Formats: sequence, C-alpha cells, structure tokens
Amino acid sequence: MSDTSEPRRLPPEQRREEILSAAVQLFCEKGYEGTTIKDIARAIGVTEGLLYHYFSGKADLIAECWRRRSWHTRACAIVEQAGDRPFGEVVSDLVRDHLDSLYSNGPAFRMHAAEMLRDGELASFSQQYIHETRKLIASYLRGLQARARIRPDADPEVVADLIIGSSTFQFVVHGRLPRDEWDALVSHAAEEFSRLLVRSLATNSPTAS
Repeated sequence: MSDTSEPRRLPPEQRREEILSAAVQLFCEKGYEGTTIKDIARAIGVTEGLLYHYFSGKADLIAECWRRRSWHTRACAIVEQAGDRPFGEVVSDLVRDHLDSLYSNGPAFRMHAAEMLRDGELASFSQQYIHETRKLIASYLRGLQARARIRPDADPEVVADLIIGSSTFQFVVHGRLPRDEWDALVSHAAEEFSRLLVRSLATNSPTAS
C-alpha cells in the first residue's frame, strides 16, 4: 500500500532549511545534473508541488544553498566590529571563522566547487559572493593604511586574497580531519598566519619602502 499521509507540518523557515539540507546532500551524492526535484521531494517526504512553493527549481535551490552557507555575512560582522582592535587579532578571527565556516559546511562547499567547474552561471553567481568578501576585507585594509597602521605600499586586494586563499587551502588539504585534530590545526594556522602577516605589513617592517 502506498503512503498517502500528509507531509508533517513545519514552520516555513524550518521547511526551507530541511529542503536545502536534503538538496545539498543529494547534489553531493548524485551531482547537480543527476539530482531531480522529485529526488529532493522524496528524500524529505513531501510533494514536488510543495517544494516548488518554496523554490522555483534546482537553480534557485543551489543559489540559496550558497547564500545561506556563504562566509560573506560572517566576514562582514568581524570587519564591522573590528574598531581599533589590533590587526593581528582581526586577521586571526577572519581565518578562524572562515575555516570554521568551511568545515561546518564542508559538503556544500565541495559540491559548489565541483559544480562551478561545470556550470558557468553558478560559477558567476558564486564568484560574486567571493568578490564581495574580497572587497570587504580590502576596504578594511585600506582603512588601516589611512591610519598608518599597516604599510602604505601593500596591495589590499592581494592581502585579502591571501587571507581568503590561505583558509581555503587549509580546508582543501586538511578538511576531512576529525574535529579535534581540525580544531588544533585551525588554532595553530590562525595564529601563525596572523603573526606572519602582521610582521610583513608592520609600518616599521624592514621591507617597507
């Protein structure tokens, strides 16, 4: 006998999150092209019609997955609250938080990275968020330069790339470590990277012009 029971009722936001979680899991397992709306609806026991009530289709789903799991909002909060805190502390927070975000959303990140190689539209959408985060950090660095807190000859965009890229590299290489080992790596990597960056960008650095 087929199951004709009604799907359990959930608050709209909780339902959206349930759909997104199922979509990420299936996109990771079967790929974006190999996953259908029917697959996602079946995975959480709802009708396709109900799923379309929340999302217009797979493209809308994968875009929302990126928006929800993007690091941009968290990076904004760190930069906006930086104030007069030491540069090294802010860099350490950015690296730690980025690594934590990547690890916590590992399946979604890996899925997006793989799909970006196959889907130009998705790649463009994802790069928009990355570019906005890069601009945010670069703007923060320019503010430090204006206050003579870091070297005026440093390129803020390149430094922002280093901050974002170093975290991404650590996750790509070590992101499948057990949680306790990962936490230890994050602590060491954030401290070491911030120390090196502060030393190289100090206004009294011997390499400064």
